[in-house]
Amino acid sequence: MLPRFRRGFLIAAILLAGLLLLSCGGKGDGVSKTPAAIQTTGASTPGTEEVPGVSDTEILLGSHFALSQSPATAYAPILDGYRAYFDYVNSQGGVYGRKIKLIVGDDHYNPADTLEVVRKLVEQDGIFAMIGCLGESTHTTIWKYLEEQGIPDLFQSSGIVKWTDPVAKTRFGGNPDYFTEGKMLGKYIAEHYAGKKLGLLLQNDEIGVDGENGLRAGLEGSDVEIVARETFETTQWDVTAQTQRLKNANPDVVAAYGIPPPVASLVKVARETLNWDVPFVLTGVVASDVFAQLAGAQNAEGAISVVFGKQLFQSEDPAIQLHLQIMKDFGQGVPASNFTLYGQAMAEIMVKGLENAGPNLTRESLVDGLEAIRDWCCTACMVPVNMSPTDHRPMEMEFYIRMENGNWVPFGDPISYESTPGKVIACKGLGEPVYASEGE
Repeated sequence: MLPRFRRGFLIAAILLAGLLLLSCGGKGDGVSKTPAAIQTTGASTPGTEEVPGVSDTEILLGSHFALSQSPATAYAPILDGYRAYFDYVNSQGGVYGRKIKLIVGDDHYNPADTLEVVRKLVEQDGIFAMIGCLGESTHTTIWKYLEEQGIPDLFQSSGIVKWTDPVAKTRFGGNPDYFTEGKMLGKYIAEHYAGKKLGLLLQNDEIGVDGENGLRAGLEGSDVEIVARETFETTQWDVTAQTQRLKNANPDVVAAYGIPPPVASLVKVARETLNWDVPFVLTGVVASDVFAQLAGAQNAEGAISVVFGKQLFQSEDPAIQLHLQIMKDFGQGVPASNFTLYGQAMAEIMVKGLENAGPNLTRESLVDGLEAIRDWCCTACMVPVNMSPTDHRPMEMEFYIRMENGNWVPFGDPISYESTPGKVIACKGLGEPVYASEGE
């Protein structure tokens, strides 16, 4: 058995690598025990038009995900959240009488396997749409293929900018993109560390590039000076050397963009090895309870990040109580977590899009239904979903959060860089909108 610290790092490796979030796939027929089972039915709408993955009674969705042979399997509870919510909806009759089923291809977090499993999902299983795929490098192998095939490619658990800029008709993002998130964090630094010196720790890939560009955009016009910039590879989880060089540059605050293990290493080394109490501002990729386990809750105390969804520790929230009940009834024994809660949030957006699409479901009507979502709150969301034909990013608002006693606690007002502005500024309860006038 691995030591507790090493086990935690394996769990985090996959945290949100973006999370590294999300690519769909798997070698062979690898179907997760978590998603609902699944066999393709013949596929036709109630009318005369045949639609792949759609029958009078079923909607067949696909995803590629690491389910074995990779530390990224730690993200598997995201799929449990999707599946449990779909089964919850199915128990109430589904969407216009159709029940939602999910096939997951196990790609082992290997891009070559991703291509194989996605082709199978599309060309043999005949899926209607792809959802919630895990991994930047994995999804990059198939995103253009899905676009060329006209298959809706929805809610990648990743925030790299290229998924949604420029807008592709059939592709929609998931969590807020790293550039927009970076602007929020840069704005926080500019407001709270005016005239101070900033150090950067950046993952040497699109996460780090998009995050740094966002941070610099948020700092624009401020007198904050960047005095150090250190990078690391995704396979490098120990960033002791980079942390030492950052300390030598003597910044007043450090911002970090990367997956959980190296960012946790930054915090842990700074506090325990270097006795350095510099403040940290961190990407939302690490905004999980797992990060506190990796870095040490006491070491991470006071760190700042951002979040768009509710968290499991908010046990008095009726939405969290609902999620706990859904996982109890439909989770097939999988415990509720922030990962399952994230999966439910994305599944709720999917169901809303299907409802908007109407009973004569086609891929085109689904896209139209998603683009029509305005000022809508899912139960697991803290901020509203707004999209349009020119905006395929569900959420471009977030709350600042602070690590307090091992939990990421929201504070302040929501920060918005919404491309499709609406009247709702936050969400509460079971998807109840909060309007601007209420926040005054």
